[in-house]
Amino acid sequence: MRIRGTARLAAAAAAVLLLSACGSDDGDGDARNDQQQEQQETGAGEDDGDGDEDGDDRSSEERIAEDEARSIEGEGYDGVWESIVDDNDIETLTITGGTVETTGPLSCPGTVSELDSAEPVIELDCEVENTKRVRGTLELNPEGNRLYIGWDGEAWGGYIDSMIRIG
Repeated sequence: MRIRGTARLAAAAAAVLLLSACGSDDGDGDARNDQQQEQQETGAGEDDGDGDEDGDDRSSEERIAEDEARSIEGEGYDGVWESIVDDNDIETLTITGGTVETTGPLSCPGTVSELDSAEPVIELDCEVENTKRVRGTLELNPEGNRLYIGWDGEAWGGYIDSMIRIG
């Protein structure tokens, strides 16, 4: 009697496995597989990295080369900096000594302190509501033509703005 009970249990488990595997096909699995195989062979439906969602056909290499051609080398933080991102809240940033002025949707004055330290601090004093870009640290690349701003934010960190020197 014990063997029959075990045999029934094993048969029931096998039936469940078979039914669950068979029930997942919705009838057009072969058509999907054919379409996926065709896309892999022709490269259709894949993002080739040329352009972006805004319809810009320039590759990232072309964008970097264009930014490098437009940027000028310099020493220190003083100068006019332009965002490398289209439609950024801060379009340009002008640093003169310890003062800052931004243009774009987030146009406001500010200050830079601790210019002699490894991480100078930038603080904006905007009239418009601005919770994402209030205080941050500046980093300059060795050539002096790129500026990175790491804005204070949530526990995961804040926004990062990348700019090129244009003046």
